[in-house]
Amino acid sequence: MEPAPGVVIAGRFRLDYPLGHGSMGSVWRAMHVGLDVPCAVKLMGSDYANNAEFLARFEREAKSAAKLRSSHVVQILDYGIFEGVPYIAMELLEGEDLAHRLERMGKLPPQDVLRITGEIARALTRAHAEGVVHRDLKPENVFLVKEGDVELVKVVDFGLAKAPTSLVTHVGEVLGTPYYMSPEQVHGSASVDARSDLWSLAVIVYRCLTGQLPFEAPTLVDLLIAITSGPIPVPSAIAPDLPCRFDQWWAHAVQRDPNERFQTAKELDTALAIAFELSPPSGIALDKTIVGY
Repeated sequence: MEPAPGVVIAGRFRLDYPLGHGSMGSVWRAMHVGLDVPCAVKLMGSDYANNAEFLARFEREAKSAAKLRSSHVVQILDYGIFEGVPYIAMELLEGEDLAHRLERMGKLPPQDVLRITGEIARALTRAHAEGVVHRDLKPENVFLVKEGDVELVKVVDFGLAKAPTSLVTHVGEVLGTPYYMSPEQVHGSASVDARSDLWSLAVIVYRCLTGQLPFEAPTLVDLLIAITSGPIPVPSAIAPDLPCRFDQWWAHAVQRDPNERFQTAKELDTALAIAFELSPPSGIALDKTIVGY
């Protein structure tokens, strides 16, 4: 099957036009034929459809996201294989991803960062409670959806997610986007857990507030060395308007030993609110006793 406008996938989803193309396939705006509502359909490229590992990751993305049932995770409508092409049908998100927001604005004000972080933290809390580790959290996978006058954050692309029953990842296999990978991901550790996502979220926060990435290098090898053993940058040295309490939050969030980091997304998020002396998201108390710095 060759994707094209008008093609009906599995008798339910009529393709309208492509929204984007990636290395593994494409995403299309589509219409749910039965419900007459717009949706998005992700199609795996034919070059990957016969690869058992890529197929397993594609299926895992659908199952991992579908089981979470969170307003901050993209909702999955269907998954299957149509004429040899794996597909995932999901809700259509209208807005922009965080990467494009940062490209336009450079960096974001603390109040916006706190709000975005809080909603990502809710998504991660739900995922981690289900034993799902995202493993590729980055601005491109954080979508900012406009719903009237309200902006809602959705975490997308669970293609590298690690579920409790997953046997695909082997010791020594490095998965994820290098700039946002935790040290344990770089090492290809089999013990990568929810705290790896918290490292990635901390790097996103740093990028949003300083306008720069904390770890950069001319080559991939140098970048991985910087993440695992290089000096930890001080945010206020780059952005002097940031409070020293954020420096402390950052240093705690990116401890290379996962046992020394924040242990839950809620803890990380609440501590960030304390660092800026801002009100946390509704329902989260400013309990300073949980802050580990």
